[in-house]
Order: sequence, then C-alpha cells, then structure tokens
Amino acid sequence: MATTKERHILADKILASVGRSATRLSNRQVTGFLSMKGDRYDQKLMVVGRAVNGWTDGILPNELAEPSTSKRYAAVVFDSVAGDGGCPMTWVTNCWGPPVSGYNSKGSAFWRVIRSVVGESGIANIDGEKGIWPSHLVWSNLYKVAPADGGKPGTRLCDVQRPGCISLLDTEISTYHPTRLLFLTGIGWAEPFLKHVCPGFRRVSNSDVEAVGRITFASGIATRVVVAAHPQGRRESRWVKEVMKAF
Repeated sequence: MATTKERHILADKILASVGRSATRLSNRQVTGFLSMKGDRYDQKLMVVGRAVNGWTDGILPNELAEPSTSKRYAAVVFDSVAGDGGCPMTWVTNCWGPPVSGYNSKGSAFWRVIRSVVGESGIANIDGEKGIWPSHLVWSNLYKVAPADGGKPGTRLCDVQRPGCISLLDTEISTYHPTRLLFLTGIGWAEPFLKHVCPGFRRVSNSDVEAVGRITFASGIATRVVVAAHPQGRRESRWVKEVMKAF
C-alpha cells in the first residue's frame, strides 16, 4: 500500500492545489489515487500509467479548498489502495475476464501487456496460481486526480496538480527502488515528470519505445527506465518485445 508520506503529499500538494484552483475547473467530481504495492513486490518492476479511469468515491474540486477536507479525502484514497487485508494488487486478476458488472482488466491492453512483461521478465509465472503475478508489482499513475466518472484529466486539471504529482512520483520511486520502471504513457505525458525524476533520459526512435534512462540511488541500486507508447491499438506482441529489448 501507499506510505503515510505519500498520503501527506497527496493532501497538501495535490488535492489542496486542485481545491485552490476549483474556479478554473469544471464542476465535476474528481477521484484520487495513490500507488499500490503488491505483497510479493521484490523491486523488479514498477509500472506507471497516465491516470486512473475512475477509482474511489468522488468529490467536487471546490470542496478540496478546505485543508481539513483535503486531508480527510486523502485518507479515503489511502484506504482505497490498502487491499482490505489482502494483497492490494489482486484486484487485477479478480477482474480478469468478462465481468458480471464493472471493470474487465483482461479487456485492457494496459494490463495485458504488463502481464506479458511480467512473464517475459521471469518475475512471476503468469499462468500459475490465480492472483499471484500482479502481487509482484508496484502500480502508480502520473496524475493522481482524475474525473470520478471516468476518462483522463483535461489540460487544466493536469496543470494544477502537476507540480505535486511530480513530487509524489519522485517519492514513490525513492521509496520502492524498482530495478525496472515502465511508463505506459507515451513520452508526451511522461516528459514533464522525466525532467525531474530521470533528467538524463534520452529519446529513441523505436515505434513503441519512445525513451530510455537510468536512475541511480545513493544506495547503489540502479533503476532502468523505459517509456513506451500507450499500448491501446498497438500490436501487443511487438510492443512487449521492444520493451523487453529496451530493458
């Protein structure tokens, strides 16, 4: 699950900023998100998307202008990624297949290619016991606030939360120390963040991999960074092959 430090950054730097900027935003409920760490995470892979497509209970931006409300809502988000006593990441496999109602993770190119990368990397047996492979991951997103009813955050919502989200991503990377960090976002979404967390990144010309880089921590642990295009609409076998080659 996310750390207490992450929750404080969400409240003080992200939600509070959304609240202060509420008059510039649509009067539409938003939802929040924090990183999710699988119970079997062993520093082998952290994956980052753009933003959640719906998550926990929604709240209006103007309600977040009150600091106590931002802190309370950050606690709601914090609880939503805790896993209810089990591994938080098993929701991916619990939703794998045609749903009775709600979300089908198997229908998402995002989760299908991550599953393949986990298998190709030897991180976990993706065909083994149900629920195991996502437990080896940390999952996060660039932007932690998104429309509650689904869809990606628009330009204004991204702008007002970006500084806090950059700070939070930096904290996540420092906390989790992944040896592989995979952005499934495209370089356009990732670049403002990479300039801070991986300033030595370089663009590459592969059709699916768009940038690579390296982060070295004081402990000596090194993180290999790969930025790939969002996999939706891509040939997934090629996407996975190019990502593995880049790592």
